Amino acid sequence: MKIYVICDLEGVAGVIDHRQQCWFDGKYYEQARRLATLELNALVEGALEGGATKIAAWDGHGPFPGGIDAELVHPECELIMGAGGGGPAGLDSSYDALFQCGLHAMAGTPRAVLAHGGWQLNGRQLGEIGMSSAIAGHHEVPFVFVSGDRAAAEEAQALVPNIQVAIVKESLSSTVTGLSQSPAISLSPEKARDLIREAARQAMAKIGEIPPLRFDPPYTLRWHFTKSKSADEMMAAHPEATRIDALTVEFRSDDFLALPL
Repeated sequence: MKIYVICDLEGVAGVIDHRQQCWFDGKYYEQARRLATLELNALVEGALEGGATKIAAWDGHGPFPGGIDAELVHPECELIMGAGGGGPAGLDSSYDALFQCGLHAMAGTPRAVLAHGGWQLNGRQLGEIGMSSAIAGHHEVPFVFVSGDRAAAEEAQALVPNIQVAIVKESLSSTVTGLSQSPAISLSPEKARDLIREAARQAMAKIGEIPPLRFDPPYTLRWHFTKSKSADEMMAAHPEATRIDALTVEFRSDDFLALPL
């Protein structure tokens, strides 16, 4: 069984401050990378126990140095590096399942830890979790596992009801806080890794039971920006797009992979 893993930083146990833990020059960034890498390793251990024979992980937390410490990665895990944040590089139909580790909810989600990101695909709101699973689904690869905060898990379950989840933390604020630090309760890193390891093992049994998440053509993708300058830049890079308003750019295509995902 060949497994593709998407890794992020904001959904890792113990990570609650975006500026200090998720920016490359943050005081606690190296600590967060280490915690994220150890969670990935726990996932790898569980997947191997469940029957995985090949595992590749994409470091999805931006360009190098990213959110994973290559020196600490499990020896049985290949690491996809240097691909930036433009989508899961190398994900294709050769993989049997998609796992997502350390994920967060989409922008605007209440009671979420460090929620951000979002698109509208064929009228449905998707965050990074949903967009990555849609890309996997286009390649007939099912999305079977996610770890992160409770809001991220619930977002994944809304897409794939019987997905295996590992909830490692939860916001204590009922409001929308975005990337601002707010009260949250987190499992200890060791306990979180134990949970991820077992959930990943169980997720392997769901391969073949969970169908790929598919969207049918024609495709309509809307990007919503917070600044008009960002929408201007997108239009300059993609003159084939349509400007819906000052903050919204829309793309239409019959080819899913032709969309700026």
